[in-house]
Amino acid sequence: MQNIGYINFLLKLIAFHRFLLILAALIIFVLLFYIRIKFFKLKIDFLNTETFDLRNKLFELNGIIHFHSTYSDGSGSIESLIDIAKELKADFLISSDHNTLKPKLDGLEGYYGNVLYFAGEEINTEFGHFLAVGIEKEIKRGSYEKVLSDIKKQGGVAVICHPHNWWTPWKNFNVEGYNGIEIINLDSQWRGMSPVYILLVILTYKINPFYAMHFLSHKPKKTIIFWDKAQKHKDLKVGIASIDAHSNVKITKKNRIKFPKYAELFSVARTHALLTAKPSGNYIEDKKAIIKALKNGKCYFSYDMFGIPKGFYYEISYGNKLYTSGDSVRFSVSDLHEMDINKMDRNVIIYAGVNINPKKNVFVINLFHNGKMIFSSKNNNLVYKVKHSDLKSICKSGSVADVSCSSFYRVEIDVYFGRKSITYLYSNNIEIYS
Repeated sequence: MQNIGYINFLLKLIAFHRFLLILAALIIFVLLFYIRIKFFKLKIDFLNTETFDLRNKLFELNGIIHFHSTYSDGSGSIESLIDIAKELKADFLISSDHNTLKPKLDGLEGYYGNVLYFAGEEINTEFGHFLAVGIEKEIKRGSYEKVLSDIKKQGGVAVICHPHNWWTPWKNFNVEGYNGIEIINLDSQWRGMSPVYILLVILTYKINPFYAMHFLSHKPKKTIIFWDKAQKHKDLKVGIASIDAHSNVKITKKNRIKFPKYAELFSVARTHALLTAKPSGNYIEDKKAIIKALKNGKCYFSYDMFGIPKGFYYEISYGNKLYTSGDSVRFSVSDLHEMDINKMDRNVIIYAGVNINPKKNVFVINLFHNGKMIFSSKNNNLVYKVKHSDLKSICKSGSVADVSCSSFYRVEIDVYFGRKSITYLYSNNIEIYS
């Protein structure tokens, strides 16, 4: 009996030791996980050297577009959000409260230090939400056609909001007349994540907001497919990045929390407007210049949480002229010959580049033609000669008498952080047609 009792004691002791080992291993795992999250940071290293850039100098402004304030269902005042934008070194700020233009009517538009603020409006239609930028008078919710007409009458930019947000999706992808699409919408980005990642964001947000927010940088594939299919001859649909920040999560009927904070969301993604002239400092003139750039596709968008882009350019050279995003280039098919140095002015050549340090971050510039990737350049500027084969398929399938043959080109930049890659930057399209 004594032996049996001793054996039972040893078994309990071994079991207890196993428990301690498992507990110790779990504590070490949690501690290592905490340390990894706490000190997690992904930053792109940019070079300060001049990029090979053929274009005339364009003046770039980075902007925060589409957020909600206390004028609708947001938790922050316009004044407090402008202060945040100042701290984050944004150049312009466009609010979009639901079905109201009251911030403008209350006289809040203008320059605040180096930040230009003006109001847009997110308007309800039967197909979903519509973002109106550059309007002067409030537009009431209504039918798509009526809202679009009102935006156009005021010379505004009409943008489809969060087309694939399961909460409030866009319901008619065949509509016409609009100017652009929110390709990145941060509200859609988190709603599109799996429950596991959403839980991870909630659990890690307090430890390191950057770690939690970096999960929002996934590629919105469905929306990009829609964007590529929506392009038409001389009717390029501009793509933008929108924050769609509310910082006002409902917990109960009476209780809400400010999650995520505006400062974190404002840091994730930006739209970069490319102006032909340096901002004058007059808010009305500069507002018009930004609206014009957005309407004409003179912009690109990126996940600036990994670093504000330096030296990015994307252009097409043809016939002694340079074309940038939003442009339509008319060419003669006979000019699509093999590369001839003595006839460079007749070649259609695409250029793109960025000042990323390849020794610190591997990067790849991918060229897309009608939504299909056709060429890549790793750790170097992209130079691509347009070929007959690039336009063959569209001409065979879509060429009709008196109808132009169009091809659409844009670039994306993938950046690698070790084995992890992120599609960091998206250009808008340039059309080439015959």
